[in-house]
Amino acid sequence: TGTWAWVYMITWVMHYAANQKFNETGYKLLAGSSLYAYLSHYFFIIIISTFVIRPYKIEFLPALVVNVLLTNAIILLSYVILNFFYELVVPPKSAD
Repeated sequence: TGTWAWVYMITWVMHYAANQKFNETGYKLLAGSSLYAYLSHYFFIIIISTFVIRPYKIEFLPALVVNVLLTNAIILLSYVILNFFYELVVPPKSAD
């Protein structure tokens, strides 16, 4: 019975917390970049592994942390830059 109570509690906590926009800018950035991240993350993992991790012979656990952090940072930064240029060409629709 403890497992079912845990699943039930997590379900309602996530329903309450994860289904709301706490910050409009953060929501727009993370929701907008999710498909871009899905499509490009492997490319950035390979680039970081080839140019940072292998030359410096970083061990597995530190390499994992470096790769995760740098991959996410590069994805978000490149998405912001690409989205900026995209919105110059195709301005976003107004909420009116």
